[in-house]
Amino acid sequence: MTATPRTPPFRADQVGSLLRPAHLIEAREKRRKRLIDGAELKRLEDEAIREVVAMQESIGLQSISDGEFRRQSYIVDFFRKATGPGGLTAEKGDFFHRNEKGETIPLEKLVIHKPVKWTEPIFAGHLAFLKSITPRTPKMTVPSPIVLHFMGGRDAILRGAYTSLDAFWADVVEVYRSEFAALHKAGCTYLQVDETSLVKFGDPEIRAVIERRGDDWRKLVETYVDVINAVLSSAPPGMTVGIHVCRGNRKGFWQADAGYEFMADQLFRRLKAKFYFLEFDSPRAGPIDALKFMPEDKTVVLGLVTTKSPALEDPEMLRSRVREASAHVSMDRLCLSPQCGFSGNVGNTVMNADQQFAKLRLVVETARSLWGDT
Repeated sequence: MTATPRTPPFRADQVGSLLRPAHLIEAREKRRKRLIDGAELKRLEDEAIREVVAMQESIGLQSISDGEFRRQSYIVDFFRKATGPGGLTAEKGDFFHRNEKGETIPLEKLVIHKPVKWTEPIFAGHLAFLKSITPRTPKMTVPSPIVLHFMGGRDAILRGAYTSLDAFWADVVEVYRSEFAALHKAGCTYLQVDETSLVKFGDPEIRAVIERRGDDWRKLVETYVDVINAVLSSAPPGMTVGIHVCRGNRKGFWQADAGYEFMADQLFRRLKAKFYFLEFDSPRAGPIDALKFMPEDKTVVLGLVTTKSPALEDPEMLRSRVREASAHVSMDRLCLSPQCGFSGNVGNTVMNADQQFAKLRLVVETARSLWGDT
């Protein structure tokens, strides 16, 4: 095949978060204890990001991430900046992550104490630095706008900062609109929204929690799709925005067991995303033929390489599953990636850096064997 230039998503892509080096995790802890200043932490972050960018380029990736090295987690940093000091606290939540052995990890909820407002760029500075050190396409990620409500329900929102959910949603959409504009001004052309709620409604245990809160989960899904669409529609011209769909990923544990078919109409048709990063690394994601519901004007990045285990996938298995998917979505609208990030939260990993990059290298090599380019 002849390689042709592509715009995001790329044939070989990635979800975004990468393993933080141990010395960087240590430095962030020192900063919290005021043993080093902010300038020293930034210097160490810059150095670590330069190194991880060079590694991504050497592998052959076209979308380049800063690994989310300046963040504590994929969620908290964004909303903490939007609520300001003392505006966000963590409490015991209703959900948990689980594994096949029945072991569980509790999931906290984030409670809002101040209105959500955009006062200055949140991740635009991160993007500007990333763009300055790579000639390839810098990729930035943001959490889904619905995640705070999903994790904590109305109690987490209407604790004092708000008296109505309508006011909260309006403020959230405005925060994203402003941040998207700031990211675009900083040079962002490729943005990923990490959507970790909608597909989970296919799991009966998740729906039961929502109903115990007093919410009608069907109406809630309608609201969630409307909010995400309002955010997606605010993206400036020239910024490509995709959705990463996740069922939970913490130290190999997961939150929901649900295929896509249950939510296909809302997720694939009503949601105004141009493309999706979809997990297909385990039976919990359901059969791949759910892609038959994907509209013909949308692209799918197949998350076939798991970040929940260090074991390296068989390349022929990956090629076979991509061909299976092509029975429902044409090859020119398919790409390949890991199923999730490698470290959505600091310390959230089940492998080392060498195993991580072996996974990413496998994605690139498999994509080249299928499409002739990355």
